[in-house]
Amino acid sequence: MPKERPKQTLGRATRDAFEEDTEVRFQPLKWLLWIFAVVALLGILGYGIAWFTQPFRTAAAVREKVGTAENVLHQYEHFHDLCAGVAATDDKITIKQGQIDAYNKARPDGDESDKFQTAPKIDRLNTELTALQNQRADAVAKYNADSAKHNRALFKDASLPYRLDDTTPTCN
Repeated sequence: MPKERPKQTLGRATRDAFEEDTEVRFQPLKWLLWIFAVVALLGILGYGIAWFTQPFRTAAAVREKVGTAENVLHQYEHFHDLCAGVAATDDKITIKQGQIDAYNKARPDGDESDKFQTAPKIDRLNTELTALQNQRADAVAKYNADSAKHNRALFKDASLPYRLDDTTPTCN
């Protein structure tokens, strides 16, 4: 007759069978703690590697974004458009100054019909001139600011000025 084992619960029987077959002590709680520790250690290690490589990954991402054909073409055209806008505004300022000079020459004492207006014509002309001068100053500031940005200035045409000032730029 075979040797009879004492009656055990199903869980205990499974545990004893596992220990006999594998010669490993059955300790699920200890195994779970080890698994948790390994996963935590791998997470910390992954975070450390990500933190250390972040500057390199960022530089590569910037290089990829800045170097696209669409961006290069856009920046090239952007500087030409800004420069041409300043040159066109300079022409408008010259025309407006000519209108003011012609008005002052034709009517040194002002226009008789100005008394019916809320503002004399010379005031309106001067206001328009000031608006054009402000528009030019804004465009020059934008050009100079964008020219100082390395990711944009890389693609500026060499024939364009580095910075704009009070002179009319050549944008050819």
